[in-house]
Amino acid sequence: METDLGIFKACADATRLRVLFLLAERELCVCELVEVLQMPQGRISRHLAMLKGAGVVRDRREGTWIYYSLKEADTLLEKQLHAYLKEAGLPQAAADRRRLEELARKGQICCPRRCGQR
Repeated sequence: METDLGIFKACADATRLRVLFLLAERELCVCELVEVLQMPQGRISRHLAMLKGAGVVRDRREGTWIYYSLKEADTLLEKQLHAYLKEAGLPQAAADRRRLEELARKGQICCPRRCGQR
C-alpha cells in the first residue's frame, strides 16, 4: 500500500504529471524537459527525484548526461498509469508534446545525443 500511496503522491502535482506525459512519449534528458516546460533545471530535477523515489521513473547515465524514462509497469496501478499517460488527451500534455517535437526539429535542445555536442 505504501508503494501505491507514493505513486499517487508523485502524480498529484501538475508539473510532475506533465513530466510523466512527456516521458510516456520517449526517454528524455533534463535539458529537454527544461526547454519544453520552461522551468529552471533545479525545479525539474526535484520533480524527477520525487518521481524516481516513487518508482515511476528510472534513469540511466551516458557520460555526463542523465536520461529519464518511465519505469516498466509491474503492478496494476503502474499499468493503469501507463495507459492513462498514453491515452489521455489533455490539452497541456498535447501542447508540451508539440513543443518537444518543435524544439527537437529545430535543434534547439542541448542534448548531445539528439543535437550534437555544443
